[in-house]
Amino acid sequence: MGFEEQEGVYDTRIEAEETVAECEGKADPIFHELNGVEGLQVEDILQMEFCTPEEARCFYNSYSRLKGFATRQGKKVPNKVGEIVRYTFVCNRQGFRDKKWLEMADRKREHKVVTHCGCLAEMRIKRKDGSGKWYVSRFLDNHNHELVAGKYVDYLRSHRGLSDVEIAHLTSLREVGISIPKIYQSFAAQVGGFNLVRFTKQDMYNEVRKQRSLQNGDVNAAVRYLEGVARVDNRMYWRYTLGQDNNMCDLFWSDGRSQLDYGIFGDVLAFDATYGRNKYNLLVVVFSGVNHHNQTCIFGAAMVSCETQESYIWVLEKFLECMEGKPPNAVITDGDPAMRIAIHEVFPEAHHRLCAWHLLRNATSNICDPRFTHLFRQCMLADLEVHEFEAHWDAMLDECGVREVDWVKDLYRRKHAWATAYIRGRFFAGIRTTSRCESLHAKLGRFVESRYGILEFVTNFQRCIDFLHDNEDELDFRSSYGTPVLQTEFVELEKSGWTKYTRKMFFRYRETLRRCVRVKICHCDVSDSGEVCFGRVACLSDDDFKDYSKKILSDALRLEMKHGLRTAEETVVSVSDVGMKDPIHVRTKGTRRLSQPSATMGKKHHKCRAEPSGGRRCRPPKSVLMDSGNRIVPQADQCALMWVLATMHVVLLNPFYG
Repeated sequence: MGFEEQEGVYDTRIEAEETVAECEGKADPIFHELNGVEGLQVEDILQMEFCTPEEARCFYNSYSRLKGFATRQGKKVPNKVGEIVRYTFVCNRQGFRDKKWLEMADRKREHKVVTHCGCLAEMRIKRKDGSGKWYVSRFLDNHNHELVAGKYVDYLRSHRGLSDVEIAHLTSLREVGISIPKIYQSFAAQVGGFNLVRFTKQDMYNEVRKQRSLQNGDVNAAVRYLEGVARVDNRMYWRYTLGQDNNMCDLFWSDGRSQLDYGIFGDVLAFDATYGRNKYNLLVVVFSGVNHHNQTCIFGAAMVSCETQESYIWVLEKFLECMEGKPPNAVITDGDPAMRIAIHEVFPEAHHRLCAWHLLRNATSNICDPRFTHLFRQCMLADLEVHEFEAHWDAMLDECGVREVDWVKDLYRRKHAWATAYIRGRFFAGIRTTSRCESLHAKLGRFVESRYGILEFVTNFQRCIDFLHDNEDELDFRSSYGTPVLQTEFVELEKSGWTKYTRKMFFRYRETLRRCVRVKICHCDVSDSGEVCFGRVACLSDDDFKDYSKKILSDALRLEMKHGLRTAEETVVSVSDVGMKDPIHVRTKGTRRLSQPSATMGKKHHKCRAEPSGGRRCRPPKSVLMDSGNRIVPQADQCALMWVLATMHVVLLNPFYG
């Protein structure tokens, strides 16, 4: 028996043409013949013809799937004019691994398992002269290795892969910030299980890496993206700097709508640097402000390689150039030295305010005295005059003994950047800290990830900006649609505020209007011309105003009843007017706290030290006198007269009490 018969090699020379079915498509060209592929013998395969080499490859790959092995393309033989006349498709375990890879001494990664074992299984096709079809000239089906079980076949390389539709779906989901594992779960849910997915997560990562390699560099792809946006938005602005070896160092960009927002809301500018938002670990600086809905709006963004004075100066200069030379009136930062110097150089007329939260944190870390932190907070945020601030500051230094501390001296020299007494009258749009920046960074974290490159970061950052713009448009619609329900006595003032403000700001305006009508005049002076000057006023809160009103009315009725000015029948109050409340829960010994409903729980009681047993005295609920008509009758209070005399001035000095 010859060698070819031992190995099962068959070589044919087909001269006559045979009639075959025409190929119906390239996507699945021969799947209509695979219903009986399990019963195909070697002789049957040698009689087959294919319209294209791709059709032959699909057939052999499907055949290998049923048998339990993977395939790959082998040698291609051209003719004299360069046309391919022979294709060879082999088992994936054909050949051997080169010894130099096995004997490498300084290898850092672990060796991959050896899969090539010299398998000789293959299928060879040749082109027939004249017809253009391809016939099987050689087919070897003997393997020198074990075949894979059916449930593991989908893990072989030639049987895995993403179709064009799946690649398009993967790309679209990645563009909206969905991670690869989540996308893989989405594919599994669509096909009915993970075992039915024809690819793995690693295949998806490989496809993403392949797409990135076709972009000719991450930065170049980002620049091309910005150029594409500029074709739609003619106000799109971006600039970048290059370092050694033409590596990108800094990048700044701002779209047209962000520039329009700055032209309207750019009086106050807040910005802060954040780390860990991209795979290059570049710092991300986001310029933000407050719009007419009291929402954070973005004016621009930058990525810088280092937190130096030169980098911040370049970024602020490009920001000023982008905004047509309009500087902000106020800037709020965390107090970084390089940032502070850059602001004074590029925005010399802007008032630089330091973040109150960072100052309190620095006070805690530098002084380590809770008393100092508490007193410093009062000096910084309390509504004091300049002379009052100086007095409080000196008292704090003496009390805490920090008059000679260098950090405290430097903090006092910068008092115009943080003390309310010195920055009163300047507009900061209600911003005292960089908490808006921190909140914006947290919101940005839902769109970008630390593994993103420049292109992915820029595209997803623009998605975040579009999301904020969409929220602003929705609030614009809600502010213009419908009319409010007026709730104050000053109808014209409230109606005027609704027509001039957005809904969010109108609610704040109405709350301010309510507070303005509850003012207690503590001191007033009359000038020589007869004008009344209010020296100091104090506002009452809603709860205090209601409590004082109810208490005064109740005590007045008690006093009139006590001195015979009003009878009991005239002063009785029905239960429905007062509002009956649930009784106070009385806890007895052994009662479990968790077994009681939360709605009936009383206040937490501490142990009474006066009792020998260390327990507490259980006080029963206060008794209430009720007549035959089930109505509550107020009791006379011996101390009510003194209390009314002490609190009656609230009513007398409030002209709106009624």
